[in-house]
Amino acid sequence: MDQNFLKFCETERQKEILLARLDSKTNKEAADKLGIGVRNVQFALARVRKNAAKQGYSPDHDMHNPVPDGFVAKGVSTLYDDEGNVKVQWVKSSLKKQDELDQIQSALETFISSHEKKSPKIPKPKKKLKNQELAVVNIGDAHFGMLAHDDISGENYDCKIAAQRHKDVFLRLMNNVPSCDTIVINQLGDYYHADTYTGTTTKGTPLDTDGRLEHVFLIGLEVMSFIVEESLKRFNKVVVRHCRGNHDAITSMALKAQQQAYWRNNKRVTIEMSPAVCWVYQHGKTSFMVTHGDTIKHGKMAEYFAARYPEVWGASTHRYCWHGHIHSKQISQETYGQTVTESFAGLPPSDAWHDSSGYVSGQSMCLLVLDKDKGEVRRSTERV
Repeated sequence: MDQNFLKFCETERQKEILLARLDSKTNKEAADKLGIGVRNVQFALARVRKNAAKQGYSPDHDMHNPVPDGFVAKGVSTLYDDEGNVKVQWVKSSLKKQDELDQIQSALETFISSHEKKSPKIPKPKKKLKNQELAVVNIGDAHFGMLAHDDISGENYDCKIAAQRHKDVFLRLMNNVPSCDTIVINQLGDYYHADTYTGTTTKGTPLDTDGRLEHVFLIGLEVMSFIVEESLKRFNKVVVRHCRGNHDAITSMALKAQQQAYWRNNKRVTIEMSPAVCWVYQHGKTSFMVTHGDTIKHGKMAEYFAARYPEVWGASTHRYCWHGHIHSKQISQETYGQTVTESFAGLPPSDAWHDSSGYVSGQSMCLLVLDKDKGEVRRSTERV
């Protein structure tokens, strides 16, 4: 290894180990100087080599032309002469994932600084609240960052419209909330339309988007914080579950992590952090399971509920499975345990792809009231 590898170190510790190795004859000598094990030196150097190779620098393989910061080498083609010397070399590069994560990190820092580094103090409701009933709001696929035009989809949709629409509809639902102690907010996935700096889903499907990644991410953060704040004005406890969608596997994790950090000093707020694809909540003899719906399908959710969470299943007489993903309403009274499985629509219209494929959005948000003993006792649905 040589001094050029220093620029590919990801941490100060890696730089320290590399400098010690450059000043030593063997890995063991470098390890002894630092007072660490030889395997620690080997691991750190291997990490630096791997990072350098990703960016096109690996002298042992005749790769001496690193790509610019923010890019990763996709491939290297080398032409050798008859004596084995390099004549010509081509390096293919593309934007790397770390650049997308850096954009999200920048957005997080901007949001936190603009909110005075901590969540607001919101007093508890003055009226006495009961614990017999539980309020639940299911937020279907919000698709923040989606761009739609009325000449294709029948109406316009962008970040500004999405933010105002979700705030307005949520406040209308809050006009119908019961006097209960706790509200559970289920964000059912695909909260963000795109998951990459280049405007694609997590797996790379190109999309019609409105704004850069960090801009869209900030708007989604502001709306979700608004929803939690408004809930705190009406309930003693607020529980939030963020489902991972097929559009936003990365940004949904960042959203969840930011909200957990933002509300960490507020004991009335619980941001549910389980990485599992499904999540269950039990309220007396009533329970529900939520997921996005792209992996565990509608007809299999009840069976999965029983197998994955047998204790909650066995303790419940009223069971519900809820998901998003399909952008419309579908309700099934399953024969398996008489579980009601239901999909919930989101507020955006269809974008160009969904419209051309014949999909129509339900465009609604729903508040459900669950009784400990009776299950669902009433609901309120607000439409655009």
